[in-house]
Amino acid sequence: MKFKNGTIFSFFTSGFPSHVRGKAIDVGYYCNDEFVSPLNGIILSIEKFNVGRPNRFSLTNYDFLILAKTGNTLVKILHVEPYFEKGEEFKVGDVLGKTISSPYTGGDFSHAHIEGLRFSFPKVTKREERAIGKVTALNENYVDVTLLTFAEAGGWRGLGCCGGLLNGSLPYAGYGGIIGVELSKGVSLMGREYHVHGRRRNLTVFEKERGLIRDWEYGPAFKVMKNEPIDGFPLLESVLSYHDRPIVRLFGRFSLKEGEEVDVWSLIRDSLERKV
Repeated sequence: MKFKNGTIFSFFTSGFPSHVRGKAIDVGYYCNDEFVSPLNGIILSIEKFNVGRPNRFSLTNYDFLILAKTGNTLVKILHVEPYFEKGEEFKVGDVLGKTISSPYTGGDFSHAHIEGLRFSFPKVTKREERAIGKVTALNENYVDVTLLTFAEAGGWRGLGCCGGLLNGSLPYAGYGGIIGVELSKGVSLMGREYHVHGRRRNLTVFEKERGLIRDWEYGPAFKVMKNEPIDGFPLLESVLSYHDRPIVRLFGRFSLKEGEEVDVWSLIRDSLERKV
């Protein structure tokens, strides 16, 4: 895949099994619903379908499934209303369509779901545990913070945590990833202790309870389909950015102003203390 600068992307903020298994990526652009393809390919089929999943933030009750071929690989693309037709070819940099706020994605950063590719992860090149940023947007449900201090793994940038880049929706999803490092011990994060589920080159995947990911399709996946939390109500969504300042989303009500400089970890601590 070839990202353009400013692309935001995520592997582990979703509770759908393909993400939990590390077989899918969400790709989008902040405050922009045009989906610029990071792939070359040809569209094999397009299906529009209704979604019964409850989500008060969604703007539609439907979604799209695009089946495409890139090289010798079949990929699924969801959450994009396509501008292309079946049988048409598309290239890297083409605007493939516009992302939609479906019952699968409402409340998340606008994105396309891409499934079917193999992924590799870069090694951390800059460690940074501080999380100073500026408020980019806020409403009664959440606040977005653009980070001024962040960790890096090559051109990937994100919220620094545990020596790498944090990618996850916590505590909501009950699991997440640390990009750029292979940790041998568990992760202490936001007042919770997480166990290491697995490691691969430059990646650590953690889980709240041992066996949670192993048994995902037999329990947690059903909660995800009903839009129920795995490990608590959402507080932090940490996604990655390509050659740009990363953005995190904090859920809840905060007495902040747009443009205000904040410490993300301090906001999280204050929020947790209010809930005790």
